[in-house]
Amino acid sequence: MGTTVRGRPRRVARPTPTRGNPSGGVRETTAEERLVQEMLELAFHRAAKVATSGDSALERQRRLALRKIGRTSGNLLRQLRIRSRTLSDAESVGAFRRALLDARWGPGALDRSLLRVRRAQERLIRLRTEEERRVPRLAEREEIAQAVRRYYGRSASLIREVAPDLLRLKEGERLLRDRPSLEDQASTVAVVGYPNVGKSSLLARLTRARPKIASYPFTTVAVAVGHAKLGRVGRTQFVDTPGMLERSEEERNPIEREAFLAIRESGQVVVFLLDPSGSCGWPLSEQEALLLRLRDAFPDRTFVEVENKADLERTPSTRLKISCTTGEGIEELLGRVGGLLKGEGTELPPLPPIRE
Repeated sequence: MGTTVRGRPRRVARPTPTRGNPSGGVRETTAEERLVQEMLELAFHRAAKVATSGDSALERQRRLALRKIGRTSGNLLRQLRIRSRTLSDAESVGAFRRALLDARWGPGALDRSLLRVRRAQERLIRLRTEEERRVPRLAEREEIAQAVRRYYGRSASLIREVAPDLLRLKEGERLLRDRPSLEDQASTVAVVGYPNVGKSSLLARLTRARPKIASYPFTTVAVAVGHAKLGRVGRTQFVDTPGMLERSEEERNPIEREAFLAIRESGQVVVFLLDPSGSCGWPLSEQEALLLRLRDAFPDRTFVEVENKADLERTPSTRLKISCTTGEGIEELLGRVGGLLKGEGTELPPLPPIRE
């Protein structure tokens, strides 16, 4: 049964029952199935619109078959190129974003997906060439129609094979869309610390970047970058990392792992921000424990320990005191970071203990 539109019956699509399900329940289509259906419908729909001419019915069918095969092949090849072009240029991805992709799927996973997609493109071209050579020699109309169906089926099988790779590439493209690319030639400083200690506020003070700033923790869910000119150092990029907690690598969530990767891929200087006031929600002792853990993890980095929110709480420590609210200590911080980037600083990573 169906509804009527302007006097003509319109077929109502019905869900397909799950195979083998006696209750007749609806089986949800997977993301791979939806992707394959979308690509094939687009290619076959456009191929169905082709037209041609010829001296005889047989000649017209041959030409029509060749045009359908060519149109389908061209459309599928174009879709494969579009869906893989963002990640096909390794240099444009950058070291930091490449590390993010490797952390998400494992080293080389996206490269293997790109390779499989390229091979699918090559196989599509070979299949088209085979049928284009065969069709002109066919003398029966049914054989010609069978050649078109054969190409449709084999090309559909190729798309199904690489559907998981296309989905992985799409997810990787979406991940990189929200992540900045660090400039390899610019001096880099990572701003690190517990959630809500003022890292994004510091980035906004030091650079023209306008990251999201709020009074609740875990506001920053991805790395942000701002740039500033530091005296003789010149253009410097400051990397605002998501908040981290003091816990082992196995316990870290994906946001914390991204912060860890940002430190690893950034420059030699790390500004570690602490909140002695406790307004961030964690005591100073836990923040200092994270500082020690990161010093152990990155012994080759120079850490600048900075206590923020000096307008709320001041400790007797020798750490640099700043306030992102009032601007206190910001110029001194810039001078210290600039000196370290030029190799003039005295703050060096602590030496390992001497063991008997």
